[in-house]
Amino acid sequence: MSSLDHSLNETMDSIVSTCNLIPEVFRDGIILCDSFKESISISDKVCEFTGYSQEDFAAQSPFSLITHCEPIFQKDTVQYATSIQSKLGHSIPIIIYPKIIYRNHHTLFLFIIQKQAEFRVPLKNYFLAQFPNRFLFLHEMLRQTIRYSHQTNAYGALLLLDIDNFKAVNHVKGYSFGDQILRDIAKKISSVVNTLSVEHLNGDEFAIVYHTHACVYDKAKEEVNTLSRKILDTIKKPIVVEDQSFLLSASIGVVPFIGEEYLPDTIIQYADGALHEAKKIGRNTIHFFSPLLQQKREEQAQLLEWLNDAIQYKQMTIYYQKQWAKHNETGEIYTMGAEALIRWIDPIHGYIAPDKFIPLAEESGCIIPLGKWILEETFKQLKIWEKDPRKCHWQLSVNISIKQFEKDDFITIVQNLVNKTCCNPRKIRFELTESLLIKDLKNSLRKIHALTKLGISLSIDDFGTGYSSLAYLKRLPIHELKIDKTFIRDITTDQADVVLVKTMLSIGKYFGLDVVAEGVETKEQYEMLHNMGCCYFQGYFFSKPSEEALL
Repeated sequence: MSSLDHSLNETMDSIVSTCNLIPEVFRDGIILCDSFKESISISDKVCEFTGYSQEDFAAQSPFSLITHCEPIFQKDTVQYATSIQSKLGHSIPIIIYPKIIYRNHHTLFLFIIQKQAEFRVPLKNYFLAQFPNRFLFLHEMLRQTIRYSHQTNAYGALLLLDIDNFKAVNHVKGYSFGDQILRDIAKKISSVVNTLSVEHLNGDEFAIVYHTHACVYDKAKEEVNTLSRKILDTIKKPIVVEDQSFLLSASIGVVPFIGEEYLPDTIIQYADGALHEAKKIGRNTIHFFSPLLQQKREEQAQLLEWLNDAIQYKQMTIYYQKQWAKHNETGEIYTMGAEALIRWIDPIHGYIAPDKFIPLAEESGCIIPLGKWILEETFKQLKIWEKDPRKCHWQLSVNISIKQFEKDDFITIVQNLVNKTCCNPRKIRFELTESLLIKDLKNSLRKIHALTKLGISLSIDDFGTGYSSLAYLKRLPIHELKIDKTFIRDITTDQADVVLVKTMLSIGKYFGLDVVAEGVETKEQYEMLHNMGCCYFQGYFFSKPSEEALL
């Protein structure tokens, strides 16, 4: 058995007490080992079903009794199917769930044992549904810190740390290589935080529980920020594995807390939200939880719930905004088509603006079913217009989201809808953003050629707000540019906007593209654009978006 110092004894007692809190999970026992894989604690349960006493295990490692382990990979967990030999010589099938724990400069290995014959409820399912595996011992660390904070009136803090873009390492170098890097990162973190508790949650996530010396929030925040910055600086130092050097960075979400103001679950939830914001800001950064941030996240969660219901129960409506063209010879302005615009009028909460729910739909992925429904409705509408002598010549523009376009079955969905509705695809124009086109130019080119083969034309929406390189214009079969309304809004007073709009019109003319000015709201804007040579317009000056029946 390993010799134990006082801090390790305390750590082991804490772990054992945590295990005792959840007997249904640890019902078949645990084996706790030090960094040399020498056992330092074996639960009585293991002794019971193997027939060995604690003294027997003291004389030999329990791992000498375990046969070859067969890994079983599950989402978010790894487990091993094996067997352990009893004192009577019987082979007992077991499942082993390994867990690495960092405590007070010690690396410990916890092996949760479950007999296969009594495999009543998969341990993985229990963790995910009741007590998440990655937060198992973090809860106990937080309980201790909350008690300490309550006694001392000093702030504690939870730091959730995630290695930026670590998936790329695993994908390129393999998981065993990635594990080596994670071990080195764990050592780096431990070297900075000294006697603090560090928990490797799962994958590339770590948790650090910190006791500050401050009784005032601002001072506690400053203290934790200094620690966090040291951690990030340490992680950025090169890591050498098998003679290969890696430069990595991390993001940290932080929740300071004092006394019993938050429960452990709440602290973890808030830290997770702060970490999400840190990664969204740009990675390699620190973000502190704030009540306003949490309020925003809760509002977003509520809005997402409403949005999913609205999509499921088809509570959305499609409005259409006319697009106008100037006749070259007569100078007459006439309707050339319309753009389909999604509108959400909730039966309880009323009108919800697109700039509130569309980004949320993009982020959550529900833009996929929403986008498909929009295509279905607009294609059917286009077919109806064919019978209307006033609208039969109209072109219909439909916005396509990045996630929608990226789906492997996007072209198939479009083709099936064209066949199903029997609409004329030559009257369909898809509006794509510059960022969508540039993100994967090779794949975009393939899909755009497939769309043009169907007869569908393409427009670049919000032109001028994306990328400065225009090389893609000569590679992609684009038919139209739409000048973003931000360039139109101040065109009568801002000379810089005048120059930019003239440049965009020249680009369109050079490449043989239609150029539509969006957001035209006044007569002065229209006349200035007309004098610049713009022939296509869209905006409130001509018509507002409305339901199809009002067109």
